[in-house]
Amino acid sequence: MKISRKAKTGCALVLAALMALTGLSMQQTYAAKAVDLEKKDCSIKISVSIGRNGDKNGNDEYLEDFNAMSIPVDLYRVASVDVTGQNYETYAPFKSVDLSGINSETKASEWLDMAAEAAKTENLEAAKGASSGGEQLYWNETIQSGEATFTELTPGMYLVVPETTFNLDYTVKYSFTPYLTALPSSTYTTGYDENGNPTQTGSDEWIYNTEIGLKPEAEPLFGRLEITKELENFNETLGRTTFTFLVEGRDPATDELLYSDVISTTHEELASETVTLEHIPAGITVTVTEIYTGASYEVVGDVAKDVLIWSDEAVGKEVDGVTIETPAVTFQNRYNGGNRGGYGVNNQFERENGVWEWKSGPEF
Repeated sequence: MKISRKAKTGCALVLAALMALTGLSMQQTYAAKAVDLEKKDCSIKISVSIGRNGDKNGNDEYLEDFNAMSIPVDLYRVASVDVTGQNYETYAPFKSVDLSGINSETKASEWLDMAAEAAKTENLEAAKGASSGGEQLYWNETIQSGEATFTELTPGMYLVVPETTFNLDYTVKYSFTPYLTALPSSTYTTGYDENGNPTQTGSDEWIYNTEIGLKPEAEPLFGRLEITKELENFNETLGRTTFTFLVEGRDPATDELLYSDVISTTHEELASETVTLEHIPAGITVTVTEIYTGASYEVVGDVAKDVLIWSDEAVGKEVDGVTIETPAVTFQNRYNGGNRGGYGVNNQFERENGVWEWKSGPEF
């Protein structure tokens, strides 16, 4: 099994919108002509694979994920609209949403605030089983190959709520901002020039079939690694002994060091010991090397082993027909007849506020 995409090791990455959000200032909610309130074949197409002009906006690495993922997305009809396209009446589940002030000057931040209010859990749950005059208020589709389309819609204000989704190898979690979109929308605007003369721009035709894009946030995921030391025999006279492991992961393309740590096991009897390293970038392959084999002990088998790190979220899931387990490696050692004993302390340091802080570590 192979994870092909390079692991993300930084903090959460906020991606730029792949397409302008319909319903914001670029798309006005009114035009010169009357809205056809009897129209029942409106549509909203949601795309995560192309930009507004067919470009990919430099997000190729993420688009590879988006085009392969299945992203459930919910659609809610929040309000009806009148023939002017300016006045909205919210349905019962969304009465807390104030749409009365919407106009061509409404800011993007205000649209997002209204969407956040509409997307409250109690509103969505109420809308799923509700209708208004027999009119449906809730739909669900799945984005496949980067696209999904809701059809047979009627004019109104809609709320798009994509579900938080993992990419196929569970190395990134994608969250999506809920947002409102007016249907129909228009590019028609009016105003005045510098001389005070009235101006008009855009078309006064209503757009009943629109395409919008998602605004995602990418969160790199992390996993853990269990290292087990087994002993074939144990010299009780020499007493407890320690074994130390170096764990490193590198980018195979650039050889950049993505992860490095040292951890130890200490044994007081003939029994196996397991230690766990956490917060390792998911998707990288780490090499575990036994760099200290214990006084008077020797390695049986390989001194170094490679292991692919799956995220904690992947454990228990099925990927390519295989149920993922917590990454783990096991090393064996045997007493070699020597008379040296001993153990020590594994010093650990963490950087906090620009200063390296000593943390107590296991004795070895």
